[in-house]
Amino acid sequence: MLKINKLKEKLNNGEVVIGTWNTLASPLVTEVFAQAGLDFQIIDLEHGPFILDQIHLHVSACENSNNCTPLVRIPSKSDWMALQALDQGAHGLVAPHVDSAKSAQNFVNMSKYHPEGYRGFTPFSKAGGFNNTSVPLYIERAINETLNVVIIESQDGLDNLDQIVLVDNVDVIYFGAYDLSQALGCSGNVQHPDVVKAIQQGVEKVNHAGKYAGGFVAQSKSDIEQMINMGMKFITYEVDSSILHTHTRNVVDWFENEK
Repeated sequence: MLKINKLKEKLNNGEVVIGTWNTLASPLVTEVFAQAGLDFQIIDLEHGPFILDQIHLHVSACENSNNCTPLVRIPSKSDWMALQALDQGAHGLVAPHVDSAKSAQNFVNMSKYHPEGYRGFTPFSKAGGFNNTSVPLYIERAINETLNVVIIESQDGLDNLDQIVLVDNVDVIYFGAYDLSQALGCSGNVQHPDVVKAIQQGVEKVNHAGKYAGGFVAQSKSDIEQMINMGMKFITYEVDSSILHTHTRNVVDWFENEK
């Protein structure tokens, strides 16, 4: 059965947390990164070649570490996909392209059981412990322990942020720097002053509302420091594929030069 969400607990205690984007769809790679000590991984169904009925393997790989929280980014805000990810044990969901309070509220509704939402109910799942002997406890944990992350990646999202931050049960607001760079007319340049300014202003609104902010994809310690200095608590370090590629490439380049 779903247990206490350690990631949510750390955020609520004021801690800064660090995780990565998981795109390779390998449960063993997921477990490697979990064992390395990350606070969370975002299982990326939008950009990764994941098979829906394999989500539970990545959830278990994270849970085996006893400290890494598995979140699932669904590729669209659809009820059935949110239901599948949560029933297979995801400790939270990440929703793309949230651009209004209504969009954020619809996402919350599909992720929470009554009375907080309208998520379809069954206790006979990985999340529910595969049985119906502790239904009240399961409902309580499913409502209180799952974490909701919404991604702001459009001008509309920025314009409507004042209302989005007021939506109950939205925990983390993540600024998708690459998509925002497109929306702001500087595609791919996530460090463009306009992008940085827009995200900085957004982070301040998020923090003022008592929510947690994330954004960018840090690729170095200095990038992480920049995010923390901006007031972010939810730090995404790199992408699993890039971590493997960069480390290997550095060794190969060194080796070629030493021969």
